[in-house]
Amino acid sequence: MADSKTVIDRVMQFTEQSTHPMEWYFPSFGYGHAGIAVLHVLAAAAAPDEEERTRSMETGFTFIREAVAGTRAQPLQAPGMFSGTSGLALCVAACAEAEPRFWPSVHRLHDQLAAQAIGMSLPRVERQVSDSDYDMITGAAGILAYLCSITAPGDALRAAIDHVLDYLVWLSEPPRDLTLTRRWLIDPQFCVQPGRDPDDFPGGYLNLGMAHGIPGVLAALAAAWRAGHRRPGHEQALRRIVDWLLQVRRDDAHGPVWATDIPVAATGEEVRPDNPQDQVAWCYGTAGVALSLLVASEALDDPGLHAVACESFAAVLRRTTVSASHSSTFCHGLAGVLAICLEFAAAGSATAREHAPRLLSELLSEADPELPLVFRDQEEPGTFVDSPALLTGSTGVALTLLASVSPVRPAWLRAFLVR
Repeated sequence: MADSKTVIDRVMQFTEQSTHPMEWYFPSFGYGHAGIAVLHVLAAAAAPDEEERTRSMETGFTFIREAVAGTRAQPLQAPGMFSGTSGLALCVAACAEAEPRFWPSVHRLHDQLAAQAIGMSLPRVERQVSDSDYDMITGAAGILAYLCSITAPGDALRAAIDHVLDYLVWLSEPPRDLTLTRRWLIDPQFCVQPGRDPDDFPGGYLNLGMAHGIPGVLAALAAAWRAGHRRPGHEQALRRIVDWLLQVRRDDAHGPVWATDIPVAATGEEVRPDNPQDQVAWCYGTAGVALSLLVASEALDDPGLHAVACESFAAVLRRTTVSASHSSTFCHGLAGVLAICLEFAAAGSATAREHAPRLLSELLSEADPELPLVFRDQEEPGTFVDSPALLTGSTGVALTLLASVSPVRPAWLRAFLVR
């Protein structure tokens, strides 16, 4: 992935292979040149000699310049993390850490991000909320996660933080509609789960995924609290979401487990599954919920919650010993689980420290030099794609491998781990 033209060729191949192809957008963190730029800049830091270091750095700068140039053909209209201004700002900032000449571009993106975030139309109407309004991928949680990472934000950025933060606090509050249990309900009119029968959730559903659900909101609220950005009702919002997540927890032979969602009956009651099957991944499943509880435990300075988070992720690790991940990629595969494992290890989990080398070895065993990009994604059972993307492709795997051996925690992890 050192050549832009080759990357585009791979994108075309990926588009033909995929049953759910994503549009390649040059400025995108998740599906674009911006994410690949970060890979090359960080690879430079791990280079064995000066020649390779210089080559990697220049390649990264070429990709980030093409990413920024892509905004002239197709301007960034949204502030979201994975295909919007937040994500591009994160990538340009990573380049600026290596080359200070990029800082003016970062500051311009921050000005643009502040204006876009303040101008966001965030629906404060019950039953009119979509997961894209608040999630980590395009919504308020991902935007807040990045905003809270900015050192010494100016007035415009602080106003943007307050605007997004107030919305997420509102989302957590008890609904006025007494037939509604949670304001973050996804009404059937807005989103039908792919591959699911609408009859399974006639009253909608409550999303439990880190990528698109309330765990991402919890983690973003916690990150804001830890960064010193605190708003009325903020602490109550944290505790309210934590309490609900603990209420919907179930246990299997390995320990705590969470479903991917909670269906809602036509009469409004939550239909909490008795025996949910864990999806071992970052995007959905117990790993993401445990991660959000870890971030919340640090914000609330709650040792008991920290222990619950660590035990919940330990259960995930026990499941990985009997059921292999179906993909190597970050979003829904082994790379994402490894990244979370490294995070728990750094947070004091002895179980995570024990399992991290095993997960790393298993991820390396997925490498195949005969494949176009060494690693490939199993998009769904039996559908394999060769994608250069960060979110669901080889760039995310390579970045995770670098993170696993780096003495410095890379800033790009903020987009996934919110800490």
